[in-house]
Amino acid sequence: MDPRLIGIIDRLRASGFAEVKGARAALSIPVSEPILNELITAALPAGGPLRDLHVRPQAGNRLALRARASRLEFLPPMTIALQIEGQPQLPDTPLVVRILSMPGLLSVAGSMLSPGSLPPGIRLERDRVLVDVRQLLEAKGFAEVVPLIGRLQVSSEEGRLLIEVDIQV
Repeated sequence: MDPRLIGIIDRLRASGFAEVKGARAALSIPVSEPILNELITAALPAGGPLRDLHVRPQAGNRLALRARASRLEFLPPMTIALQIEGQPQLPDTPLVVRILSMPGLLSVAGSMLSPGSLPPGIRLERDRVLVDVRQLLEAKGFAEVVPLIGRLQVSSEEGRLLIEVDIQV
């Protein structure tokens, strides 16, 4: 990217986007399954409890998660059905994803998935995965964007995760 453009973006970020005050944007971002899985792989902690994690978006806000346990090499990959249940309300309310299948696995997974083993901003509570979008954005260096997000909606259709976001400066 052109260094001049990077400089302008850095200046806007540093000023809290004051030079574009009043700007509004409504974005609809379809994230294909391959890109989604690249992003997930990049976010997984090295040496964490899961490996070969793959998410397949499905119609009706459902997801199929396929993964292998790192420490239990003899087990075959497990597939878990998930459903997007609750939308995030920034800054404090997480995205809520309910675990639909494999209830017996939850006790095993809960013991393997300590808070330190999951990426920051993601936690397991009983049959729910809570995704703290604010914390994920802050961890990636986008803390100044959080107060600009008025609405964030996450849904799925076959093969794509759909993200809709309204931003106002």
